[in-house]
Amino acid sequence: MVSARIAFALCLLVAVGCGLSEETPTPRAGVISFSPNITETVFALDQGDRIVAVSSYCDYPQEVDALPDAGDYLSPNLEKIALLSPEMMLLAGEHEKVATFAEMNGIRTVNAHMDNLATIESGIAIVADALGVPDRGIALWTQIDSELQAVRDRVAGKPKPKVLVLTFRTDHDLNALFTVGGNSFVSELVDVAGGTNIFADAESTYFEASKESVVVLAPDVVIEFHAGQPMTDDEAAAYRSDWDTLDSLPAVRNGRIHLFTESYGLRPGPRVALIAERFAAWIHPEPSK
Repeated sequence: MVSARIAFALCLLVAVGCGLSEETPTPRAGVISFSPNITETVFALDQGDRIVAVSSYCDYPQEVDALPDAGDYLSPNLEKIALLSPEMMLLAGEHEKVATFAEMNGIRTVNAHMDNLATIESGIAIVADALGVPDRGIALWTQIDSELQAVRDRVAGKPKPKVLVLTFRTDHDLNALFTVGGNSFVSELVDVAGGTNIFADAESTYFEASKESVVVLAPDVVIEFHAGQPMTDDEAAAYRSDWDTLDSLPAVRNGRIHLFTESYGLRPGPRVALIAERFAAWIHPEPSK
């Protein structure tokens, strides 16, 4: 009887060892990025192969086209996120719904808010540290800073035209003009490009300006964003002609109304020097010294 009990115990141990115990959970792997500028940052850090899903607004680099869509801040696809079971989610700011879901499911979240050059630098460092490649973060910002300095050098010593930047306006209507104050990276890039934002002294970063204030400040150049909205020549001409009603503005009289339609135009990320170069070409169209 004793030997029979021993034999049964040995059989039970063998059975447990062969897989009758509970399975070990599959380790989490991969990163989900919920912001286009952060997605670009991850790829610029040569870590793009770690991204398993992106937000609905991510469109660069081309590799993201093949990645699953995890929704956006307003409507994240929580079911897809759960199925992907990422190790980390990268966010451009606080998002209660996503953060709560991540906490309940044991997913790490990293917030990298970028809205001016200083926070772009720190945001790159945050993302690089989270991915375990801090040295690449330092190298990336060093490259970006060098590109920005090259733009500064090209326009150094030139007069600084007054610039109005519009981030948005209602279709063919100059009654609602949304612009930027000096704390925005867009305003900082105007300065890099050798211009002066007419609303640089505003306390708000993003706000609606009145038509009357624009007339009083009389910009020499208008840069109007329609980021991610490609236009035909006729459509672009129609937007420019809207300004004819304000023909007292130097920018209107001299035909210096410029439309920025590429999607990266309002993204505080690795391509800010490209934005500055475009600004410089519009603000100082004359040959560099």
